[in-house]
Amino acid sequence: MTTGGTAGNGTGGTTGGTASGGASLGGTSTTGGAPPTGGVTGGAMTGGTLGTGGTGGTPTGGTGGTGSTPSGGTGGTSTGGTPSGGAAGSGGRDDPTGGRESGGAGTGGQTGVGGQAGSQTGGGTGTGGRSPSGCVGDVWPTADPTRAGPFQVAADKHVGPLAGDLPDPIYGDEQQRFNVYRPENLAESGYCHPILIWANGYTDNPEPNPPLCVVDSAANKWCGQYLPLMNHLASHGFVVVASLSTATGRGDPLPTIVGLDWILEQAEDPSSPYYHHLDTANIGQLGHSFGGMSTCLSASEPRYKALATICGTSALSGVHTPMLFFCGGRDGTVNCSGVRDTFRTVTDQPAFFINERDSDHGSWVYQGANGVSLSSAAAWFRVHLMGDTENRRYFYGANCTFCTDNRVEVEQNSLMDQ
Repeated sequence: MTTGGTAGNGTGGTTGGTASGGASLGGTSTTGGAPPTGGVTGGAMTGGTLGTGGTGGTPTGGTGGTGSTPSGGTGGTSTGGTPSGGAAGSGGRDDPTGGRESGGAGTGGQTGVGGQAGSQTGGGTGTGGRSPSGCVGDVWPTADPTRAGPFQVAADKHVGPLAGDLPDPIYGDEQQRFNVYRPENLAESGYCHPILIWANGYTDNPEPNPPLCVVDSAANKWCGQYLPLMNHLASHGFVVVASLSTATGRGDPLPTIVGLDWILEQAEDPSSPYYHHLDTANIGQLGHSFGGMSTCLSASEPRYKALATICGTSALSGVHTPMLFFCGGRDGTVNCSGVRDTFRTVTDQPAFFINERDSDHGSWVYQGANGVSLSSAAAWFRVHLMGDTENRRYFYGANCTFCTDNRVEVEQNSLMDQ
């Protein structure tokens, strides 16, 4: 816990912001709290100077590969990537003791979704065929992101390598592993499942992890409240790798990158339950609060194809993927204006900003599948990691679904017109 922070209700602390918080059921308190001592507030980084912009490349749009031929079908070709260059600024380093250097706001070129696998014949949307991991699967059909997906959800808990900077705000000198939220029967699903890397808010976990991470209103403890989001994404077919570190924006490498490296190794390990069941060409990351800052810090990771942040950002450098920005209009911990400012730095990749007017720093997680946060996350990653073109209507075009939703205020950058 940071000096001067307040725990529990997530309201702003004195020195360094809220160290731990959680969203109470039906309350206005927060999940995850704010970054520790000198952390980001709404995306405006302090304590450093802007990185010098480098010279961005001008990558050529990816050319769709030829799909495999399942059950006698004819392999198709996938859509190539969007060619876009950009000036990449030098990224800042996380300094939890007081301020962080701001990275440049440049962006890099985008790798197109679908350039690695052809679409199979027989209907449906999205990419199919063989992924680089050796997985062979069907084309993803469209699905309604405002409802639970078609898959029963299972969780593999306390698996994978140790990860996280020490001391951990909750677990002290004990490093934590990962939970993986996934469709129950990966081997029988018939699909190659995209990977999502999750980053917790500060002092939080994807679900309670007793005895130190619990939800106990009498003791003013609110650790482990993201399970509705984990389950919603897994029900739609994503394999969600969630670190149990409670400081996901710290460490070298970051806990999220440790998890990413591990799950990709599992995809090639014949003894692993994930072996040849994952779409290792379609990987995204999302995070909340301090985890949103962590997502921004790793935005240049070349293996990512899409990103999303919830109520938390930092200066961006090397963005090369579509990016979704969500904030709560009643958030007293991370102000929407700062999240919007960071969103506006993304000009060379598709970017979408959502302000859910009546949400605070944590209440968004309890609003169900039809809530703005859960449905937008599912739709965003279905579009960009599954090729679910039907769900583009939620974000793209002047009359997009969220554009006309009275629960939200939205903003699209110039690449969201079509």
